[in-house]
Amino acid sequence: MLILFLLVHLFSSTANVSRGGLHLDPRAPNDSCDDINNCRRLFDIVWGCLTTIFACTWVSVHPNVPPPDPNPPDFFWPKLKWRVIVASGPLWRRLKLMLITVIAPELMFGFAAKQFIVAQGFSKGLLEFNISRRHGYFISMGGFVTGTGGPPIVTKEQVRKHISDIANVREKVIEDKSKGDGLSKGVALLQGLWFITQCLARAIQHLPVTQLEVATVAFAVLNVFIWVLWWGKPLDVHDPIPVGFADVPEVQPPVLSRLERFVGLFNDTYENYDPLISNSVPSFWAISESDDVDDKYANTSVYAEMIVGSVFGAIHCAVWNASFPSPHEKWMWRSCAVLVTVIPLLILVCQCGHIVNSDTLRIKPGARIVAYISFPGYVLARIFLIVLPFTALRALPPGTFVDVDWSIYIPHL
Repeated sequence: MLILFLLVHLFSSTANVSRGGLHLDPRAPNDSCDDINNCRRLFDIVWGCLTTIFACTWVSVHPNVPPPDPNPPDFFWPKLKWRVIVASGPLWRRLKLMLITVIAPELMFGFAAKQFIVAQGFSKGLLEFNISRRHGYFISMGGFVTGTGGPPIVTKEQVRKHISDIANVREKVIEDKSKGDGLSKGVALLQGLWFITQCLARAIQHLPVTQLEVATVAFAVLNVFIWVLWWGKPLDVHDPIPVGFADVPEVQPPVLSRLERFVGLFNDTYENYDPLISNSVPSFWAISESDDVDDKYANTSVYAEMIVGSVFGAIHCAVWNASFPSPHEKWMWRSCAVLVTVIPLLILVCQCGHIVNSDTLRIKPGARIVAYISFPGYVLARIFLIVLPFTALRALPPGTFVDVDWSIYIPHL
């Protein structure tokens, strides 16, 4: 974070503010702001975007319950560094989820949608049970285990067997496991909404909005949806709640290959994962497909993920005619924005075309083929949409450093 701060400070050094106005470095001749009281610096732009993204990811990402840590870190110097890194499994898992959210927030939204549908099904009695939504979230994230150190209760058969013990766990007990509350989530949500409001105000006042700000707005909009879906899910739970007696004498952490973890990132399918002999659930587990718990509601999560993913790309098209440092970068931005917008819609059309053939939650063959073919192009487009906003900072259009005049929205004589 310190290195990132220094890099941002170097970017902002091209503009020097004095009493008479904003004096510009010769390398940035297009930057201009005449009113020192109504100006912003490049540092303010970049830092505002980075803090908004960090606030969104840190609060919006709700990881599943990690496996128990058999080796808690000690604080004797010879072993301190490596023991802390290795033993801090929950923190490392959450940081990885944050990175995935930054790179592909639409995937995190799909994951949240699956867990919301399962939790809603439990709370409304649609899955043969009648417990609270918070209980449903806790089941889908591996929060209930059988006995001390037993396997997580995630299959339909397990839930039916232990439903009385699960129902006896008060919501307050589950809520106390959470490391976040409504206030912390609300503050982060307001940060994202305030950033979106600022960008809308700049557009209304015909002030330039940088590509980095538009990318941050797209990210903030998706995270608003994630917040809504995961509002009742406990945040950053480290230890599960034991109920009943252990079904098996000994369980082990799930052993998954890199390929299985990568595939699970997209469709939460883990072929070699058996919850009955494991002590935790994978990172993107949202109730096993083979368990047929959410077959009736699976398509809803797929449709929502594709629609929101397309909205994410469409927001990048808002700067279609904006100023870019070069024509090549402008067309790269346009092409990538179109790809990120259109590919989810193509997958959605293929998915809808197979509704009459199946009512299960699995991705249909046509949609899967389109997803596999378009995957390399989609990944490249997303990478470019992450890199181009920062390269565009080297040549910003006139008016970029003029701040929003909020006084025009305040009634006065």
